[in-house]
Amino acid sequence: MENFELEDAVKEVMDGILPKKSRKIYEAQYDTFVKWCCQRKLENVNEDVLLVFFAEKSKTLSSSTLWAHYSMLKTMLNVKRNIDVSKFYKLSAFLKRKSEGYKPKKAKVLTLDQIDKFLLEAPDKDFLMIKVVLIFGVAGACRGKKLHQLTISDVKK
Repeated sequence: MENFELEDAVKEVMDGILPKKSRKIYEAQYDTFVKWCCQRKLENVNEDVLLVFFAEKSKTLSSSTLWAHYSMLKTMLNVKRNIDVSKFYKLSAFLKRKSEGYKPKKAKVLTLDQIDKFLLEAPDKDFLMIKVVLIFGVAGACRGKKLHQLTISDVKK
């Protein structure tokens, strides 16, 4: 196997590591980090660089978002630069410290009685489309992405 064939094969395997649905998000996180490094004229990535990067992000982002960004960046740095961020213990300690006292927002969930009341009492003139989408969502006829892509022409009388 030629050297360039090996490189192509490795690239193909490594591309399969990233989740297909969220590949663009992972790459955007990595690009943000690379741009941040370029602005500061940083060439090498080490624990201290990542610590400062996440310290700056922590001023505007919640701890759960920081952990999500850490996870994506960890994967991308491993794939693109062969850097194992999981061994950066100061960084993980920093993120854990930022998580202390964090209370996740509870999702608001309708009860079955509330759904029934809405379907029976809300005027169709104003809420027919919302009722249809609600029925599709509750009945499980659509997954989240398909429900989001639902159009009026998809619903027949």
